[in-house]
Amino acid sequence: MKKVTIGLCVRNSEKVVHIALNSILTQDYPHKLMKLVVVDDGCTDNTIPIVNQFVSGGDIDLTVLVSGGKGLGTSRQMIVNNAEGDYIVWVDDDFLLPKNYVRNQIDFMEKNLTVGAACPNTSRTVKLSFTSLGYSLFLLQNKRPVVIGTGGAVFRLKAINAVRGFDTRITGAGEDHDISHRIKRAGWMLSANPSAHLKRDIPPMTLGALWKKHKWYGYANHFLFHKNNERKLLLETYPLKAFLGGFKEAFQLYRITKEKTVLAVPFYKSFTSSAELFGFIRAHITGYGHLSTKSSS
Repeated sequence: MKKVTIGLCVRNSEKVVHIALNSILTQDYPHKLMKLVVVDDGCTDNTIPIVNQFVSGGDIDLTVLVSGGKGLGTSRQMIVNNAEGDYIVWVDDDFLLPKNYVRNQIDFMEKNLTVGAACPNTSRTVKLSFTSLGYSLFLLQNKRPVVIGTGGAVFRLKAINAVRGFDTRITGAGEDHDISHRIKRAGWMLSANPSAHLKRDIPPMTLGALWKKHKWYGYANHFLFHKNNERKLLLETYPLKAFLGGFKEAFQLYRITKEKTVLAVPFYKSFTSSAELFGFIRAHITGYGHLSTKSSS
């Protein structure tokens, strides 16, 4: 068996971090072959004391690092720099992992040596409403992903190092999109692992929170647009295009769920793309991403 690093980035997670910690500590993968690296990305609550309390006295090696609130690009690279073994399994603070989760992810990578990163089979428990329609759209996700999000994914450390790691200039979202794009471009495959099942309970979201979330995505997309010349990231922020494209997805989802709520997908897509366009424009005004082409990772 191979040694594996569990990467966990936290910021003010005291209400939920025990969920992830419990599921990490109960993994059936040999604990002597697991290293947990936690990065404090600007916590002002009791998150880190809770981490230390949960893991102290256990049999999993723990390293706690402080990023100084520099963002996800820096935090993830700090985990890479302190990783041991051949793989990193990325865990979010509210993930509830099945006991065989790490084992399934590592077994998959050991059997697929050309795969640089693999995402899990994720199911989300959420009451269907307008603001939760985005989670329903995961039902239509391609089984051959274009990019790999870090949530629950396993990354081959060799593939990460081959592309010089995460871009530490990325302060918010998009660091996983960026590195998986570069890993794929370097010749590695991106894959979904159907044997790794991940369940998440999604709390209700207000329209204001939904707007803020997608504005954050749009802000990140501006950086990626300039760095990787991904023009589709700009096209996806056009509300009219999103509205029209949402009709196809709405009817596909209706055939699967038989829920009339999903017919509101065009309006959901228009709303969220408007937020992303707002974030994209804000990033352009502040210059976030304009220098990304000069010394890109």
